[in-house]
Amino acid sequence: MPLNELHMKNNQIEDKIKYLVEQSNQVKDLDIKFQITKEIQKLREELNVLKKELSLLEMPTQQLLPDIFEEKRAIPNSFLRGALFGVVKKGKRAIVKDANIYTMSNYDLLFSGEYLDQNDLELWDTLIYLAKSKQIDNELRITLYELCKVMRLTPGKLNYERLISRASRLQFARVGITAEKQIFLGHLLQNIYIDKDGDGKLVIIFDKHIGKLFHDKDFTLISVDIRHILGDNQLARWLYNFYESHNEPIPFSIEFIQKLCRSEAEPKEFKRMIRTSLELVKRAHYLVNSKSKWDYEITENGYLIINKKGKNIIQAKLF
Repeated sequence: MPLNELHMKNNQIEDKIKYLVEQSNQVKDLDIKFQITKEIQKLREELNVLKKELSLLEMPTQQLLPDIFEEKRAIPNSFLRGALFGVVKKGKRAIVKDANIYTMSNYDLLFSGEYLDQNDLELWDTLIYLAKSKQIDNELRITLYELCKVMRLTPGKLNYERLISRASRLQFARVGITAEKQIFLGHLLQNIYIDKDGDGKLVIIFDKHIGKLFHDKDFTLISVDIRHILGDNQLARWLYNFYESHNEPIPFSIEFIQKLCRSEAEPKEFKRMIRTSLELVKRAHYLVNSKSKWDYEITENGYLIINKKGKNIIQAKLF
């Protein structure tokens, strides 16, 4: 509901409560007084919920977000631990409605829209970073040229069109994310448009409830440098994000990983792809930090073991 309509409804309820209080003071019949009191209580509960919603919507967007840095982007773990931003083949994407998204057991995800990939996630977290760094109130205004520069893309018509297309997918998408203590139902971007009558900038309006996704620090700081090195390899970027969101990753079967990232490759081909992608992730870690010991191992029975501090042969033999 628009902010002005919420204020109008708030005023109407307050006026009605005031009227009922006056009526209650004038009524002598105890039964009627009791009914009026019950109605007043119900209206006050509704008013309390409404005031909380108004308080949220009037709060500047940047205050709803955690600390986010230019080189480290804060991304909700619910985005990183499943197929919400999965591996999508090039070409036309499937459009679904209220589809269950495969994810780790501590989240339930429903999705409507055009399937999203790692490029869409990169744009989303960049816009969130800009909302925080520019300390926006309600809307982010940015030129496509500036957005390309922030995302390390070459400014030009092709990338401008790609960014608008990704932003449109994010706005069109509707998600239902249930975590342990929070539920988010809404669009990843509330509205987008280009202000051709004004300064010609891309305008992004965020859903103020987006802060729920970061509740209880349920997010991970993702290295922009490592992601940039991984380039266009969607699986490598997904694997990096997924394992970065776990302090001490447990072994998962490759079959399970394929479901989590929504890869449509044949199992044999996926096994080849995952080795190539893991080598790329390992190299990216080293290039960003030459002291990195990040490593992986695929066991004979098809389990993937990730050790952020180097190989653990004893652990590998257990699987």
